[in-house]
Amino acid sequence: MQAHTPPLLLLIVLLLSSALSSAQELCNADDKKILLLGIKEHFNNASVFATWIPDTDCCKNWSGIQCNSDGRVIMLGVTIADIVGEIPPAIGDLPFLEFIALSGTPGLTGTIPLAVAKLSHLNHLDFSNNQLSGPIPDFLGQIKKLDDIDLSSNAFTGSIPASLGRLTKLRTMNLGSNQLLGPIPPALTGVKSLVQLYLYSNALSGSIPGLFAQLPNLNELDLRQNQLTGSIPASFGSFKKSDLNIDLSFNRLSGPIPAAFGNANVTVLDLSNNNFTGDASFLFGRHKTVLSAVDLSNNHFKFDFSGVDLPPGLKNLDISHNMIFGSLPGRLGQLPLQNIDVSFNQLCGQIPVGRRLKQFSPAKFSNNKCLCGLPLPACK
Repeated sequence: MQAHTPPLLLLIVLLLSSALSSAQELCNADDKKILLLGIKEHFNNASVFATWIPDTDCCKNWSGIQCNSDGRVIMLGVTIADIVGEIPPAIGDLPFLEFIALSGTPGLTGTIPLAVAKLSHLNHLDFSNNQLSGPIPDFLGQIKKLDDIDLSSNAFTGSIPASLGRLTKLRTMNLGSNQLLGPIPPALTGVKSLVQLYLYSNALSGSIPGLFAQLPNLNELDLRQNQLTGSIPASFGSFKKSDLNIDLSFNRLSGPIPAAFGNANVTVLDLSNNNFTGDASFLFGRHKTVLSAVDLSNNHFKFDFSGVDLPPGLKNLDISHNMIFGSLPGRLGQLPLQNIDVSFNQLCGQIPVGRRLKQFSPAKFSNNKCLCGLPLPACK
């Protein structure tokens, strides 16, 4: 005879099971409500939120979500997604957020909402590779714990807010590939914690602040593809780091390079496509053991290359489209070169013997006064 479970006992079991399940869920109820109603529903339940199921634990099963030991959401990461719309203000109602990444989503438009300013615990902000627009808001300077901000590859306009100079813990700032205008605010030179600064591919104008050289931790300065004018500050010879990468290419910089700049311990230096003149031989030197890449192409440099003492670790050298004269240093054939271009200058004499040099295209040595030898025709 089949036994039957009394209805009252069954009800008790179900209630206990539900209570146990609820007790085992780590996710904070308020945070879960914000995620479901304020974010997922805001984006019309896009497929990227497929794992955000109401009766599951957001701290254990939801993609792009991490929680602390108290069940509060501390990370929200939605990248390369099919979402369409603006950043929901509800993000500001996740008070323990430390990390936000909404990136790689071309359907993400509009401005950065004021609600983001409420996130006092935030240290990582990534809104890169979207279609966000409008000015970069001043209130980002209120989020004092920020150490990494990436707003690159959007459509932001206006000037860089000076308020970002109040972010005293900031290590990386990437505002590249936008439509930003105006000068680089001097306030940025006061962020002593700054390690990497990327302002490339905008329409920034004015001169380069010399006080960047006083930032003790800076090892990456990328200002390429702007409309900067003036010369390189003489103070750039006093950079502190020994693994410094500087890219000032595709600007409107001009004049001679200050001799003091030769004291900087640069690893990668790109000054190409400007209007620099005069001597640049002091940028080289056998003592510059960390220097691996130099691009001086498409300027108006004029100096004797014969006596240049090339650094031992040089892998990439481009001095093309200048007025550099003399011969190629014999040491050139001994370097671990991966790329070289000395074309369109006034160089003369035999190309140094070296297995690597023979492998390069003749075009890399062409349009000089009288260079000869492999890979060009033999000297007469």
